[in-house]
Amino acid sequence: MSGASAGTSVYAAWSLQGKAPGQVAYDVQAGSVEPRIAQKYFWAASTETPRADHVHAPDALPWVAFLGGTEAGRPLTGLVETTWSGGRDATGRISYSARLLLLDWQPVSGAGLTWSPLYTAALDAEWPAAGPGDGHTPHLVLDAAPTMVAKLARYIEQDIGFEWAARCAALLLEGRHVVITLSPEHAGLSAVTRVAVLDGICALLPYGSRAWLSAATWAGHGADHELRLTFALRPRGSQCHAVLSGQPPQEPRSSQGRAYLAELLRLRQKEGIDALLPHLLSHRTPLTPQDAEQALQHLRDLDLKAVVLGDIGQGTSRLNDVARLLSLYPLESLTEPEAATLARHLARSALPGGRLGAERAQARSLLLEHWSPRAGEALADELNSWDAESQTLPRVRAALDLAADAVPRDGQAHALVLAGYLDGGAAATAPDGLRSRSELLHALQRDLEETTAAAVHAVLLRRPALTLAWLDVNAERNTLDDRLVRDLLGLPGRDGERKAPDWLRGAALIHGEPPAVRDGREIDAFADVSATAWRTALGLACHAGNPEVLPWFKPELYDVAAGRGGTDADRDLLLRAIDVLVPPRPGLAGKHAAWADLFQRPLLGSDMRRSRCLADDGTAPAEYAAVLRGELPALGLLSWEEDALAAGLVGDRPERVPYPVLWELIHPQGAPAAGGVRSLEGPVLTRIAELLKHAGDWITHGMPAQWEHHLRSHPDLQWLAHTADIRRLVAGRTAAPEELGDAVALASPHSRYADRVQEIVEYPSAVIEAIGPWLRERAGDGDSLHRLTRHLDRASPQRALGRLLYHSIARQRFGDLVRQQALTGHEELKDSVGRAIGILSQKPSRRPPAPPAPSPGHRPSSGRAPVGGRGPGDGPPLPLPGTHPEHDQDTRSSWLRRRWGRGDDRV
Repeated sequence: MSGASAGTSVYAAWSLQGKAPGQVAYDVQAGSVEPRIAQKYFWAASTETPRADHVHAPDALPWVAFLGGTEAGRPLTGLVETTWSGGRDATGRISYSARLLLLDWQPVSGAGLTWSPLYTAALDAEWPAAGPGDGHTPHLVLDAAPTMVAKLARYIEQDIGFEWAARCAALLLEGRHVVITLSPEHAGLSAVTRVAVLDGICALLPYGSRAWLSAATWAGHGADHELRLTFALRPRGSQCHAVLSGQPPQEPRSSQGRAYLAELLRLRQKEGIDALLPHLLSHRTPLTPQDAEQALQHLRDLDLKAVVLGDIGQGTSRLNDVARLLSLYPLESLTEPEAATLARHLARSALPGGRLGAERAQARSLLLEHWSPRAGEALADELNSWDAESQTLPRVRAALDLAADAVPRDGQAHALVLAGYLDGGAAATAPDGLRSRSELLHALQRDLEETTAAAVHAVLLRRPALTLAWLDVNAERNTLDDRLVRDLLGLPGRDGERKAPDWLRGAALIHGEPPAVRDGREIDAFADVSATAWRTALGLACHAGNPEVLPWFKPELYDVAAGRGGTDADRDLLLRAIDVLVPPRPGLAGKHAAWADLFQRPLLGSDMRRSRCLADDGTAPAEYAAVLRGELPALGLLSWEEDALAAGLVGDRPERVPYPVLWELIHPQGAPAAGGVRSLEGPVLTRIAELLKHAGDWITHGMPAQWEHHLRSHPDLQWLAHTADIRRLVAGRTAAPEELGDAVALASPHSRYADRVQEIVEYPSAVIEAIGPWLRERAGDGDSLHRLTRHLDRASPQRALGRLLYHSIARQRFGDLVRQQALTGHEELKDSVGRAIGILSQKPSRRPPAPPAPSPGHRPSSGRAPVGGRGPGDGPPLPLPGTHPEHDQDTRSSWLRRRWGRGDDRV
């Protein structure tokens, strides 16, 4: 790698892509790489079709691409070169070819080969012939010269610029795509030089990054690609832009990218590029795009001790760096000031400090793992340095844990320390202090011994604000069933002497555990504990499934929902808690649904969705309406708010309008003396009318007749009267099909049938519903249904409403039974009509018509008819036998038919 010795021979699998003579499409022509795999690399390197007339343009061939990949679990390095093949395809166009080399990561990385020496070796390699019948060697041998670090360093510094290349490298590390464009003086830059530029940029990343990096000397705009670092005519989309020997790329955005760039610049200034490049090239383990942190760690390893100690002094240290330093330099090997700095830093991180849970545990583990007398001294110094404001929850908890592991302790001492912390100091009354103590107690509550639990209970009974904060934490983390919580909330139920304070009895009542003694002050006492007691109440109620709690905290919940109190987080919590207590699904109790909707109304744009989810028990709508009648006047809604409330009650689906609730709210039936909210009637009817206008549909379930008659007066809803006419005609059961058809046509002004399904406009649901009983009764009578549909078609020839009715029946809009009955009835009608058509289609006979049948009461003449003739009044004489053979036959057949009848088979 230093450039001293001979080159390295590495083996590469190979593949050739191109066109055989007379061939039109490009495919794999030869090689030792499986064609499916080779095609993947060829495709990744191909971004557009080269142009033969661009000989001296920036996009002139050859193009070179380097691709990191993995096949069968093995990391590989791919090199694809695209050049002109020198031939033409079947269409006469000049063909190009692409060569692929696939190299195992291990030998290439072991030799520290970078892209420039690999490409030079590929150019010098002897490729096998690719003609038909030629034997294909499994591998090519590349004799690659070692990477000349000093030469590469000079190239970066003098030709492309260190900061320019460093910015490109940092952007690649944070996952960005970088496009290099060429100024006019560099337009003819060769592929070898372009590879050197790409190699110089990537040399400022750990060598293992090449396992995932991809780069190319040219990328066009003809196809999407995932190449990370390319030369191109211009950037596109979110690609970062850098001009070679000109405009540098933008600054990295991520913290890791910025930190990496800063470290590159610092180490170049402090150690020099000649030390920096070998350090980066020494990292041979394959990395992934997600390993930016590991790459940054390796970069910092060059000056790790100074970095870690400097970061500690500035308050920006990273525990991973500390761990790495301790793995390289144990505490005993450091100077006393260095060891003290490290140990006290770990103590601050493990006890209290600016560390989150995972990092705090890591610091604790490091301190215990590298424990020494120096570490003990540092921990003691750190504990003694705390002031009152610094005794926060993370520090106390970490101190308890470390003290338990570092020195022997008994159970009573631990109980005293914990109880003293929970009960002590002014910090215990501040919101942050309450929260930190609650979280500490929550973390310990499942493992407390009996004596410690008793001490904690005593503190909780004395400190209601702490208790409510602790209950909040348990509600958030779904641990209200823990024994410590159950024992506390169960105390009022076991307390016949009222030793439990009122606020605790209120908590038990909210949680569905009625206290043994009640005096009506429990809820007020609970609410007075803190301004956020309502949050604790909702958490307990949700756990217990107790929606009765909602009206108990009416003032607080109204204020939070309306935005007069609380935060956005409080409103989100209120919204979620109400959905848990009274989920918006069918079967709700009226009272619970009403309170839930009232509190959520300001949060959901006045949507009163539970009014449409009430239980069908005969009482839920009245309960719901009663709550609203009692609450709405006190809310003092403005007119626009009443309009919104009406819209929220009605909803946006005509078939789900809660008419029983609306009617009981406005015209109370069960308690007329209560007085209805008459001001809502106009907005409610207006909203219903809007639904009907826009939906063009109508569902009548439960609508009061008074409102229906009112809505018919709206200019756009006059078709409602025609729908009512259908119901009236169907109910009378005597209307002719033609009369019913007139009403159907008038009630369906927009419906039409068409041969194309997408152009069909179905009957309104109101018409379907209204005509349904008639069809269920008369569908089997083919004549009646046929008369109805024929009249509909004649009444609306352009809309073919009769065929539309058949279409609706076929789609089972009226059920399968109606469809089957209609089909059977029409089959019978078809047979009857067919027989009639057959009779009417018979040719007339040549003989004179038969005499009419004698009238009733007619007596034959007493005289005999003459031979060959007929009696008086019998019409024209019959011809003599033998004079008209066909007539003789007809006469005989007719006589036989009269004698034996149509069905007799004796003729």
